[in-house]
Amino acid sequence: MGAAIHILLVHQNFPGQFRELAPAWLASGHRVSAVGSAPWSCDPGHRLAGLAYFPYACPAHRWRPQVLAVHLQRLAQQEQLRPDVVIVHSGWGEAIPIKDIWPHTSLVVYPELWGSAQALGDGFDPLQPPLERDALRQIRLQNRRSAYALQCSDAAVAPTPFQRNSFPSPWRERIQVIHEGVDCHQLNPDPAAMVLLPNGLLLDRCDRVITYVSRQFEPLRGLHTFLAALPPLLEQDTRLQVVMAGGAGPGYGPSAPHPHGHLAQQLARLPDHFDHSRLHRVGPLPYAQFRSLLQISSAHVYLTYPYTLSWSVLEAMACGAPVVGNHTGPLDDVITDGENGLLVDFTSPAELTEALQRLLNDVPLRQRLSQAGRRTVLENYSLALSLQRYEQLFSQLLG
Repeated sequence: MGAAIHILLVHQNFPGQFRELAPAWLASGHRVSAVGSAPWSCDPGHRLAGLAYFPYACPAHRWRPQVLAVHLQRLAQQEQLRPDVVIVHSGWGEAIPIKDIWPHTSLVVYPELWGSAQALGDGFDPLQPPLERDALRQIRLQNRRSAYALQCSDAAVAPTPFQRNSFPSPWRERIQVIHEGVDCHQLNPDPAAMVLLPNGLLLDRCDRVITYVSRQFEPLRGLHTFLAALPPLLEQDTRLQVVMAGGAGPGYGPSAPHPHGHLAQQLARLPDHFDHSRLHRVGPLPYAQFRSLLQISSAHVYLTYPYTLSWSVLEAMACGAPVVGNHTGPLDDVITDGENGLLVDFTSPAELTEALQRLLNDVPLRQRLSQAGRRTVLENYSLALSLQRYEQLFSQLLG
C-alpha cells in the first residue's frame, strides 16, 4: 500500500458498490468518508467503524446535483471534508458539482453502463414489448449524466469489459476495468453449510438444490425463462428443491402489467400440476444465510439481459456453486461454456432445463465447474485484486 490518503465516496444509496472496498480501505489505513442520501448506520460487524458518513436529504421535486452541491459546499467550508480522491457513482448526476467544490481533487467516476433499449430487453427478449417513450427518454438522460461525469473526471472505472465497451468509443478509452471485488475469504465452499427454510425444511450439501437469486424478481434477470424451465425438472426428480431469494419490487426494467408484480404474473403461467411445495421463495436473506444458500447449491441459475453484472453470480462461483447462465454480455466476460459454467439461450426454457438436468445428473461435471468457477473469481474478481488495482490508480492520480 502507498501513503494513506483521504477517500470520499459518493453514492446516493451508500454503501452500494463500495460495500467491500470501504472497509478494506479503512483496514489498510486510509481515511474514508462517505456521502449519501440513504439512511445508514455502522454495520453490526463494525467493518465500517471509523468511517465518517455525511447524509443529505433530496426531496423528490429537487434536482439531486444541486442539493448535493449545497451539502458538499457546507462540509467543505466547515473543513469537515478535504479529500484527496473522490469516487462517485455518477448514475444520478452526483459527479456534476464535485470539481466546482474541490477543483484540485482527483475525481474518479463510476458510470456503470451506457444505457440502451436492448439493455432493458428491447430487441433481446421477444416476450417483452418495445420500450415506451418515457423509458427511452430516461435512458438518454442517464447517458447525458454519464457523458458529463466522464468529461469532468480524472479517471473512470467500470466493473467488467462489457460494461466499459457499452460506452461510445471516445469515452470507452478513458475507462479502466476494476471490479468492486469479491471477498473470497468470507465466500468459500463449506461442506457443513445448511439452510433452514421458513417451512421448517433443512437443506444441506447432500440435497439436490437449484438456487436463483435476484435483487428483484423480474424479466431483466430471466425470471420468466427460469420458471418456465422448472416444471419438467420437478416432475422428473422428486428429490429436487428450488430456492428463490430476492424481492418482488419493480426492479431495474419496466414494471409488470400484473397488479401484483412480475413474480405473480409468471407464477400464474405455470401449469396446474406444478408442484409449488418444492418451490421456495424466501425473500431477501441476511448475508450469512445467503452465503449458506450458495454453499449448498447443486446448480445456481443466473440469467440476464445485456445489462450490469450482479454480484450474486460471482458470489455463487466463489462459494463453489456451479452456474448456469446465458450467452450475453456481461456473462460472456466471466463464463466460458463448459469450462467454468454452462451457458444457454436466454429465450429457451427447454435449453435451460436440459443444462440443469445435465448438471444435476453429472457429479464429476458439477465438481469440475465448481472448482473452475471459484478459480475464476480468485484470479479475476477477488477483493485483493480490486484493492491492488485501485492502489495503482491512486498512485497514478496523486503521483
